[in-house]
Amino acid sequence: MGECTGEAYTVKITAEDRVSAVLPLQEHWLPLSNLDLLLPPLDVGVFFCYKNGDTLSRYLDDFDGMVSVLKASLAKALVAYYPLAGEVVANSAGEPEVLCNNRGVDFIVASADVDLERLNLYNADESVEKKLVPEKKGGVISVQEVILEGTHT
Repeated sequence: MGECTGEAYTVKITAEDRVSAVLPLQEHWLPLSNLDLLLPPLDVGVFFCYKNGDTLSRYLDDFDGMVSVLKASLAKALVAYYPLAGEVVANSAGEPEVLCNNRGVDFIVASADVDLERLNLYNADESVEKKLVPEKKGGVISVQEVILEGTHT
């Protein structure tokens, strides 16, 4: 699909999808708070690591199953947290509001040729941001699931 070369490693996007709430939602607008309107827009990236199984091959076999479970769980969670499945757009006065339209969450699956030990987590902006944490393309949030396929040296 795509490839993004990082400082010391490459992230290869293998699949892109959009996950919406499992139940239909009525489209409506939610105004932002006064604090949201005063502060500049803020993107928050979250990076989670999980220990793989005994071997990398076992982890690779389970990876597709983990992606499916995460997508199904996200679709269920978006029913209760429906604004996250919307998008921020300008209202008639030009102010940003959340359009709750069940647009869905961008869901990206990727692999990176790096070991977790090689990532500089003290400077996450340099080693993780926009590589292992995706940029939003238009929705409120986006999710990227990455398998680290380092050399294990």
